[in-house]
Amino acid sequence: MTAVHNPTLSTPISRRRLGGLFCGALAAAGLAGCGRTEARSASSPSASSKLSLLLDWNPNPDHVTLYTAVHTGAFTKEGIEVGIQNPANTADAAKQVSLGQVDLAVSYEPDTLIAVGQGLDVISVAALIPVSLTSLIAKKSRGITSGAQLKGRMVGLSGLASQRPSVEYIARRSGVDPATITMPNIQQSLSQALLTDKVDAIYGGFRNIEGIELAEKVPVDVMPATELGLPDYAELVIIASRRRLAQEKGYAEKVRAFLRGLAAGQSAAQKDHSTAVEAMTAPTRGSYQPQMVAKMVDATVGLLGTGPFGVQKPADWAAFATWMHRNGLLDKALDGASGTTNDYLPPDPAR
Repeated sequence: MTAVHNPTLSTPISRRRLGGLFCGALAAAGLAGCGRTEARSASSPSASSKLSLLLDWNPNPDHVTLYTAVHTGAFTKEGIEVGIQNPANTADAAKQVSLGQVDLAVSYEPDTLIAVGQGLDVISVAALIPVSLTSLIAKKSRGITSGAQLKGRMVGLSGLASQRPSVEYIARRSGVDPATITMPNIQQSLSQALLTDKVDAIYGGFRNIEGIELAEKVPVDVMPATELGLPDYAELVIIASRRRLAQEKGYAEKVRAFLRGLAAGQSAAQKDHSTAVEAMTAPTRGSYQPQMVAKMVDATVGLLGTGPFGVQKPADWAAFATWMHRNGLLDKALDGASGTTNDYLPPDPAR
């Protein structure tokens, strides 16, 4: 497999805890990083085949398609070397792609549309997770089962630009004044803040990750955002530089190769969940227990859908952008279809 994980390029964050075990996990997976330099053979990929990818968070089962592609050698077959980086902040993706600091990034549909509306040089080239995962999660003892119980409560957020206005929308829809809700940005400490009663609820945890992990520890209510009134959207997307796609042939070809590798990774994960679990075990060691990884992987693979990999519907993006503008998530009207393209995806073999 050809992938380089280089957390020295940024200050890593985690959905859980970090430590020396993480570097050991990378070594076990055959990934370079943690400050050491790998000797390269004459057959190693050249600089022209390297592609940097910024994650939205530390490796976790949301990235099952990516790591299954690494594990099965799909990127090697496509002739590219993928350098995987952790973000210093959950909101870094669009900025770093726009500035050319990384080639690609994992981001979110709502935040990609916000970035496009702000004039950043980004476009979504594939849906990595085609459905919404974000949820409002609370201990059952808090008695929060809908937006109607949020009055006077503290809801911890993970820092994305779309989260505060989303909670405000949920509150208004339930007849609650958003001004009565305290919403601290607690970044990677979502689960810990909930478990230690620092907050009444969290918004930004995923039903297939935090929802599963927290339920193993305490009774919780997991309320998907779509059940609280938000329209469905692609939770995770791959974003690229629109300008570079148009102007740099080599960059465009590497993006195509990367997406072909991802498509192969998704297919492998769907065909054999055990391969997907094996692919995620080393990258997540020290963050999740193995049995938890298996449950999360199974839940995530089940959400990937049965259609061609990565396809995004421009009409859906347009409708979602209209909804975002009407409900305060976008400052100005935006043609959401301009934020996405399917032009770099592999052809659908069914056609």
